[in-house]
Amino acid sequence: MSQRRDSRRNAERIVQALRDLWTGDASPSMEQVAQTAGVGIATLYRHFPNRSSLEMATCQALFAEEIAPIVERAAVAEELDLLAVAEEFVATIGRYAPLFSAIEVSEVTDEALETLADPFVELLRSGQEAGVLRRDLEPVDLLWVLRMLVLGLTSEASSRTVRRRYLALILPSLGPGGPAMPPLSEDDYDRLGVAPEHRGPHG
Repeated sequence: MSQRRDSRRNAERIVQALRDLWTGDASPSMEQVAQTAGVGIATLYRHFPNRSSLEMATCQALFAEEIAPIVERAAVAEELDLLAVAEEFVATIGRYAPLFSAIEVSEVTDEALETLADPFVELLRSGQEAGVLRRDLEPVDLLWVLRMLVLGLTSEASSRTVRRRYLALILPSLGPGGPAMPPLSEDDYDRLGVAPEHRGPHG
């Protein structure tokens, strides 16, 4: 039991080490990760046989521990402040700007946002019931708007003022009113990877 617990702790330390390094370097060496985690390189590779497996585990931890709670809190809030939610979301991701500026961010973002599907469904429902979000929005719409914001506002040249300016410009379009949105086809849903239970009735 003790060995299993130690093994789990080592894996957690390795993942945390990469998260810490990502705030300043998009591609630290595996040796740097091991050194930061305080483990030997053999221990690192025993848990994560290649860089891809370590990066995916770290992205999943990052989104589960830092991003999902933002969405979950918003979904149960008495009043939904969409600007505050989006700003916190983008600012949190922005701490890892070197990573998102250097890698194929769309792939990592898409994989990680899949873990937020259920919280986004709840956020959408609560926002629509409160009259804050337009009725024809679907969960995939929120996911893609935030995806675009993340890609556009995590530059190292960004600032809190820059983020708030463009969030304030974009987010009102999610509110009630305005022209109807073009419906998504089944082919669109398939390309976006939307589960059948999360598709609108007009797809």
